[in-house]
Amino acid sequence: MFTFTKPTLRRAIAVLLLLCTAPMALARGAGPTPTPPPAAPFVAAQAAALLPAFSGDLAQASAWDRYTIIAALSPGERRVRGTVTVAVTNRSPRPYERIYFHLYPNHPDFGGRLDITSATLDGLPVASGTEQGDTLLWLALPRPLAPGGVTQAVLSFEAQTPRNASSTTFGAFNQEAGLWSLATFYPILARSFAATGWDRRPIESRGDFVVSSTALYDVTIDAPTDWRLISTGAKLSTSAVNASVKRERFVSGPQREFYLGATQGLDAASVTVDGTRIVSHYQPANATAGKRALRVAEQALRTFNARYGPYPLAELEVVQAALTTFLGMEYPGVVLIEQNLYKQTGGDLEPTVAHEVAHQWWYSQVGNDAQGEAWLDEGLASYAQVLYYEGVGAPALATDELNFFRDGFTAIRKRKRDAPLATSTANLRGIYEAVAYDKGALFFHSLRGQIGEATFSRFLKGYYAEGRYREITGPDLLRAAESACTCQLDQLYADWVLTTAPVRIP
Repeated sequence: MFTFTKPTLRRAIAVLLLLCTAPMALARGAGPTPTPPPAAPFVAAQAAALLPAFSGDLAQASAWDRYTIIAALSPGERRVRGTVTVAVTNRSPRPYERIYFHLYPNHPDFGGRLDITSATLDGLPVASGTEQGDTLLWLALPRPLAPGGVTQAVLSFEAQTPRNASSTTFGAFNQEAGLWSLATFYPILARSFAATGWDRRPIESRGDFVVSSTALYDVTIDAPTDWRLISTGAKLSTSAVNASVKRERFVSGPQREFYLGATQGLDAASVTVDGTRIVSHYQPANATAGKRALRVAEQALRTFNARYGPYPLAELEVVQAALTTFLGMEYPGVVLIEQNLYKQTGGDLEPTVAHEVAHQWWYSQVGNDAQGEAWLDEGLASYAQVLYYEGVGAPALATDELNFFRDGFTAIRKRKRDAPLATSTANLRGIYEAVAYDKGALFFHSLRGQIGEATFSRFLKGYYAEGRYREITGPDLLRAAESACTCQLDQLYADWVLTTAPVRIP
């Protein structure tokens, strides 16, 4: 995410969790619940979301969990009602006693709700509870799930967003300015690790909220016909439920989450780059800037395909959004850009779009712990702003970006507020952007200067190829860089990442 501050809200939210076995009613007028697609073609269907050259990636499907979401939208009520079915595999060496899901909209910054109204495991109702202020749900397994075992979790849910609340809440979960943004509207399976078990940490306001593993999604949505759906992945089909409601089915490639939005009154323009269709959605009054955002995304995709390696997805959408307290937000296959950037002459629209497009490599494809090691994706997405301007033949603007990062990092050093890059967001109060973004970008510039241009290019491509669909840590990055240069980089890494050594600002 490209942001200068993220609001920290302390609004009290009543806790409501009703676990029962009653079926979930869909939105008024939405028609009957659609039948889930058969299990057998689940993986084959995902190929529609990938470029043909990457359809073979689906051979790895056994490494990923699978979500089937069936839901209906009620825009007037700002509600989503539906069910999510998750095929959960125990890939740890120890039996599972519980399954954990994040309920991100219950964090105070979201200003909304995500309530679970029924839950079963393998068809049986189970004991349940919540932790971390109602943002973490646990379901108790009737019997321990052995390593390699699979259980099917089915959760009925109801989510509600605020309206016109971007100045006080997280604008990506909000209905405003022609966009109903439904980021993380469904329960998201927590990560599980062999050494430490389930990721049950509290959610920090600083930085990105979601930390999740790669999964496959098959999503069917009922929505009023006068709303246009935007999503991760590709649309497989559209059919009529009745005169006023349509039903659309979407599938994803291997992705870390599924974004859903609905627009009303926005215009769109599109272009195809290296096989990927890019769509820019914008307010009609900002048509010139909306088409400029499309050109920037086109240039960024072309530049980063050459720099990092090909983007594997068939679609990428850029959306003008009321974010207000930050400039942009990335989701797999979708980026949101603050609406006021479209109303400026020059300004931050271009570097913001470039930054968020870069996150399609660094976050969406190569994952990391955004709450523990935010610099890994934010530092590299920030440095992508420099690489973008170099790629479009604007070296003076690339230097301007570097100077911006230098100024931010220098400011915290003068205040004696420097911190190692390997610092969790919880411990970066007041210096999150200066460390994760500015210092992070400068680390990559320093690395580039030390190992040389050709080796740095080899590092970027190798790091991307090795890290796709995985979650990378700092030591993984160090190994990738040392492999590219066949040299030792321990001192550079220690000075920037592990300590606050007085590094030379490149």
